[in-house]
Amino acid sequence: MVPAVLEEAARGVVAALGEAGAEHASAIVNVVGPLGVGKSRLLTTLSSGFVDLARTPAGAHPGGPAPLAIDGVDTGRRAEAAARFLDGAGHGRFLIASRLPLVSRPGWAHRPLVTVELGPWSPTDIRGLASALGVTDPACADLVVRLSGGIPLVADSLCRAIMRDGAPGPEGALADAAATEVLLRLGVEARGIPPGALPIVAAVDGVDEDLLTALTRLPPGAFTRLRGLSVIRPDRHGLTVAEPYRTLFDLAYRWRHPVLRDDMAARAAEHRHRQLARTADPPLRARLADQVLYLSGNRRARRDLYADGRGEFSVRRADAGDDETIGRLIRLWGDAEGLAERQVERMRDLWLSGADHGFHLAVDTDDHAVGMVNLTPLDPDAAPALEPLLQQHADSVLNPGRSGSVVGMMAVEPGFARAQPALVRHILTTGMAGGRLVVSTPWIPYQEMAARFGLRRMGDTRHDVYRCGRPSALYAHTFTAQNLPGWLRRMQDPHSGGPDRTAELVRTALRELRTRNRTAASGPRPAPALADLLRQAVEALASSASAVDAEAGQILRLYYLTRAGGHDLLAHRLHLSRATYFRRLEYGIGKVAEAVSRALTPP
Repeated sequence: MVPAVLEEAARGVVAALGEAGAEHASAIVNVVGPLGVGKSRLLTTLSSGFVDLARTPAGAHPGGPAPLAIDGVDTGRRAEAAARFLDGAGHGRFLIASRLPLVSRPGWAHRPLVTVELGPWSPTDIRGLASALGVTDPACADLVVRLSGGIPLVADSLCRAIMRDGAPGPEGALADAAATEVLLRLGVEARGIPPGALPIVAAVDGVDEDLLTALTRLPPGAFTRLRGLSVIRPDRHGLTVAEPYRTLFDLAYRWRHPVLRDDMAARAAEHRHRQLARTADPPLRARLADQVLYLSGNRRARRDLYADGRGEFSVRRADAGDDETIGRLIRLWGDAEGLAERQVERMRDLWLSGADHGFHLAVDTDDHAVGMVNLTPLDPDAAPALEPLLQQHADSVLNPGRSGSVVGMMAVEPGFARAQPALVRHILTTGMAGGRLVVSTPWIPYQEMAARFGLRRMGDTRHDVYRCGRPSALYAHTFTAQNLPGWLRRMQDPHSGGPDRTAELVRTALRELRTRNRTAASGPRPAPALADLLRQAVEALASSASAVDAEAGQILRLYYLTRAGGHDLLAHRLHLSRATYFRRLEYGIGKVAEAVSRALTPP
């Protein structure tokens, strides 16, 4: 069967060619879609042949009714070559495939161009593709659907990896196979960008130029070129990788470089902490805090907020066409929590009668709603639902001049529990951006979740508004520029305050040990006693009888004490692969951290 999105795009192309051909001497249709979505397949079906821009004469044009196709117009140079070809052809019917719209490139806006988008395949179509490729096990097919994000190229790569290995294996290994193919396809487009930059952007959930420079060597102009990649999206806090590619790169990086990834996450989190202290914009503060939680939050918080495949579901505001969906999910909410049907309907009517109904939907890649949350603004004049939600606590919550939201309900369809983290993340970032978050719920699991995120229990409501046999409990937290860093520290993984944190402090002290020309603002060098302790620990490790310990100590001595060269040079000098070199480096820092801890711990 032909996937529905391909059929829809084909109809759009045929219609566009007919309409454009009736009005203009030249009909040009730009088929736009993400890497690996099947643009070439569509062009093969609808065109009379492909133009080789390096060989086809500029004056050539199609003589029959079927258009000529130009594939892979994904760089500025290819776009210029395609424009020259069209200018030479003068007239004709053309299909041009590109990952980004051609109207966004110089010299294309004036052309009679019709853009037809080709979107990701539906989960049903991806499952059908997996079956056709031999992956019939339901669990394996679900994995392909989740990781592919509707991109058939990725699904094909995942299926081949499963068939080759005979079992799904670790998700990281599967993702690595697909990520490798994606990077290969990006080769021409990504020319001039360090090969490791894109996986790093994905692994830390977005970077600005300062952060990326702190994490990897970045040649001049590389950040600007990175911004132009088709898989990159601008965000408040910098550049991010679009899904599902971000998830693939992240899983692959965790599998290939587990130690490096943890080290990088710690450094990125500290960098964002410093940025938070200087950020006055609340939405940017919320995005930075979200990133810090992703990088360094405790395990339970990360499980509550982030699914493995974050591209599976997104959250959007409910609009005028979603009335039936709101009704369906409201009923689901009432049934799941044992609420009285009449009271549920009353609350629905109160929410919908407000100036801002507050309903937000979790949708899959087909825009099918599988979950919903209500975030009612803390505005007593525009939200009649606040009275039953807050009751006697209204006066203390609704302070003049204080904005924020109250969470009154959350529901997720059975079988779509993986959508809940997207809703919880949306709730939290909305609260951080708005300045205050209040939760009003009789449901014990949601009360426990509110407590896990550090919301203070204000007490119970006086009346059982839902007639469910228990009052609603209210939890609240105010997010300010001053208290947000402390809240994030409390949400941090407790292990980051133990050996890992000590190792990070030792790494910083070693880095500063021989740094010259330091400014006063950056602080003093390590105290002489600590400096001597670090040197002794490194020398003791380098002279160890253990070959691994000695190799790790030698790396630390060469890099930090004698400054004999950079990481790449030293790895070459010591005849070590980069992976082995960095494993020894991290191991050595951990051993020195243990030695320093023992020396500084009183008997």
